[in-house]
Formats: sequence, structure tokens, C-alpha cells
Amino acid sequence: MRIIGITYVMRHGRTTLSAAYRVNGNPSPPIDLDDIGIEQCARRARDARWLDKIAICLTSRFRRAQQTADILVGERDVPRIVEPRLDEINYGAFEGGPWLHYGAWLRAYGPAAVPPGGESWRTAVDRLLTGLAECLKYPGPRLVVGHGLLVSLLHAVRDSDQPLECSALPEAPYVEPIVLTDVVLAELIDRGRRGLP
Repeated sequence: MRIIGITYVMRHGRTTLSAAYRVNGNPSPPIDLDDIGIEQCARRARDARWLDKIAICLTSRFRRAQQTADILVGERDVPRIVEPRLDEINYGAFEGGPWLHYGAWLRAYGPAAVPPGGESWRTAVDRLLTGLAECLKYPGPRLVVGHGLLVSLLHAVRDSDQPLECSALPEAPYVEPIVLTDVVLAELIDRGRRGLP
């Protein structure tokens, strides 16, 4: 029997870039999970009985998110959907560089500023929230594998009623699901939109 109305949202497993706190917002380079990231996913797959109940799996276009989903879902007969609105933020000129450089720029110029060749933090967050809302159209339970910004955003909105602070979100853990009912997820999406700076 499948349980409906539940979404498991998580960040992909670790990569060499994420371990070094370097940004990657371009889905074209095939950045794979590193050995630790593969083990994180394999451990979660072994320990998570809820994976047997998943009705659908949604991921971003990034290889690391899809690879995470592949390891977690394994041979189960679960439809997979690629939802581009779940993609990581496009860092533009900061691509491949240290997150600290991007973070300093973001603090200096604010969430509406657009880095050369990229997208604003505010635009990315609105896109991510729209992508999550789209996920609610599919039957549950759902597995959504995205990126650090998505998971950090959900933690921040869930844990505080303060407006979002673009450069002070909590770091997202790897392959650690946030379990949300449809009602709660819809509320968080709405609160996230209202809390955008």
C-alpha cells in the first residue's frame, strides 16, 4: 500500500566540488558523486524503508542529482521526472569558484543582483519554489532530489518566521530527507515566496 501526500526532499550526495565548497550551477559538465557521495547514497538506500513506498522521483537536470536518485531508487519500478526548475542556482561568472567569493558578492550586492552570465538569488529561489509546487501535481509519496540551496531554503523557512537572509542560510546536509506532508510543503512554498527579500 502506498502512502499519499508525502514528499521527501533532499540534497544530492557529495561531489569533489561540493566537498571543496566550489559552486556548480551549470548542468552541462557531468559532475559525478565522489566515493563518499556514493557511499552516502548507498547507506541511505540500505537504511530507508520509506524508499519502497516512493511513487515518483523528481530530480534536477544535474548528473549528481540523477545519480543520487539512481542509487536510492535502484531497481524499483518508479517513474523518474527531470524538473529543470529544481536546478541549482546559475552562478554565472562565479562558476567553479569558491562559494565564499560568491557569498561575499551576494552580501555586497544583494539578492536581486545578477552576476554576469548568471541569475539572481531571488530569481533562483522563486524558480525553486515553483519547481517544488510543480512536484505536488504528481501522486505521492514523492522523492525530490535537488541541491543545497533548495534544502537550505526549506530548512530556513520551516525553522523561522523571519524574512529569508540570502547569505545566511543553513548548510544543507547530503542525502538527508526533509519529510513534508502536502499541506506543510504548500505552506512552506507560500511562506518562502512571502519571505523573499
